[in-house]
Amino acid sequence: MGDSVQKLIKEYKDGNKEKFLLIADKMEPLISKYVRLLYKDEKEDMHSEFVLCLLEAVNSMGYYQEEGQCIYFLSRALKNRFLELYKKSKLHFDSEMVMEDDFFTNMDMDQSEFEDCVFLEDLKGLMGKQEGKQYHILCDIIFLDESDAVIGEKNLVSRQYVHRVRKNFYSLLKEKYFK
Repeated sequence: MGDSVQKLIKEYKDGNKEKFLLIADKMEPLISKYVRLLYKDEKEDMHSEFVLCLLEAVNSMGYYQEEGQCIYFLSRALKNRFLELYKKSKLHFDSEMVMEDDFFTNMDMDQSEFEDCVFLEDLKGLMGKQEGKQYHILCDIIFLDESDAVIGEKNLVSRQYVHRVRKNFYSLLKEKYFK
């Protein structure tokens, strides 16, 4: 399965700077998760921002003797950067969609993968109740992470209609999960 994060950090700190790429690969699932949650911003820019955060975290680490502590430190640094970027994004896009912001604010970032899987299955169940264009629009919103304008063009509907479908779906989610 390869080297541990702790070993890669030690080798990086000892001067083998190429090891950072392997550290970034190991942390890629978490970085991708945070990039997806910041969907309003440019994906490539956000990805670069998180990789830079990871580099800063690795460089600032003073203690890297245990695997669990290394991973915790790096994941905590990424989470803090996510929260910082989310707050900036929220201020910038606050007037755009209040309900959507409430949904992400109430999201528990420490939930387990099991809870993520259960949520995904619930999400698919809720989507299964939709029909026709609404179903395709929701698939584009959730799985392809496209903007309202792009989805509207693709499905031959107005951007406002896509926004209304998005808003109604977020209301449904809010009702189901945050009563």
